[in-house]
Amino acid sequence: MRFNTIKYMEWAKVNQHINPLPWDLSNSAMATPTPEDIGVTAEDAHWEGENHYGHPVLKELIAKRWGVKDDMVIPAGGSSLANFLFAAALLNTGDAAAIEVPYYEPLGKILEALEAKVHEVPRRREDRFQPDVAAAVKAFEKGAKLLILTDLYNPCGIHIDRARLKAIGDAAAKHGATVLVDEVYLDALWEKRPPIAATLGPQFVSTNSLTKVYGLGNLRAGWGIGRKDLVDRAYRVYDYLSVLNSMPTDNVAIRCHRNLDKLTAMAKKRRNDHFPILKNWVESRKDVDWVEPDGGFIGWVHLKSKATSNALEPLLRNKYQAQVAPGHYFGCPDHIRIGIGLPKEKLEEGLKRVGKALDEFK
Repeated sequence: MRFNTIKYMEWAKVNQHINPLPWDLSNSAMATPTPEDIGVTAEDAHWEGENHYGHPVLKELIAKRWGVKDDMVIPAGGSSLANFLFAAALLNTGDAAAIEVPYYEPLGKILEALEAKVHEVPRRREDRFQPDVAAAVKAFEKGAKLLILTDLYNPCGIHIDRARLKAIGDAAAKHGATVLVDEVYLDALWEKRPPIAATLGPQFVSTNSLTKVYGLGNLRAGWGIGRKDLVDRAYRVYDYLSVLNSMPTDNVAIRCHRNLDKLTAMAKKRRNDHFPILKNWVESRKDVDWVEPDGGFIGWVHLKSKATSNALEPLLRNKYQAQVAPGHYFGCPDHIRIGIGLPKEKLEEGLKRVGKALDEFK
């Protein structure tokens, strides 16, 4: 395996956390709830217990909520780790794999680290960023053992059409391949949320966490769901990495899952209150446009002027004390990703500052 710098991850850690700015619109998650919101108690700090192959209560809660069997669940330190566990369980060095393009850089880096031969499945703006079924079929025909997709699509919050996903799944099953769907944003569809991909057939696996929709990234409470034999292999990979989850993390995650309806209501209100602010900003400007997202806390904004994310990023940071997620980390310097999970006054002022910066490129 080879491990190279994940440039976006390094940028996010440095700019969002180590050297934060007052008007940070780069985060893609809901604002962080308080321990009181979750019902955390001192008891949750206890580290005694048995969770070596997943805390049984946590697995039961995840399985029940998403309609699967307990033995199809592997709790992991965030969806990112779950993605790696499944990919490493499926691929050997030199195997073929596929990924949506543009993609969230850490997902592509998994395939790079595993030294896979990578095929691309385009998600084009003119097709409302739906995955190209023909390209997926072709990748499987060329031997791809794994295809990685995101739903809602990161960076633009678009939901995968279920007919397309089924067609991709049918092709994967025909060739003995697996489709991994990172669903870390999918819970933000709320009332119209579809069944998770892992319930559509054994060729699918789903990953998720409490990070994006629920604002609990620092908890590192994620999970993967898939067929039992693949989950068992993923546990073998986990033995090489961190052996097991933190028991306090699992205890708090259990509290979260038991209070998920409350956390969902908080996230839903934040999204309903804040999304119109971003929508109105986009529609008020002639130098940007977008494909309106289906849900979530992000918008993928197309830059129509001379601005590029490479030039906009330092100008925003140094002159306006603001930032967005630069599109060049997704391979799209003509885009920026804007998050709406922060407090309302921060969002409104941040958008004003992004607008002023964009005005300098007219």
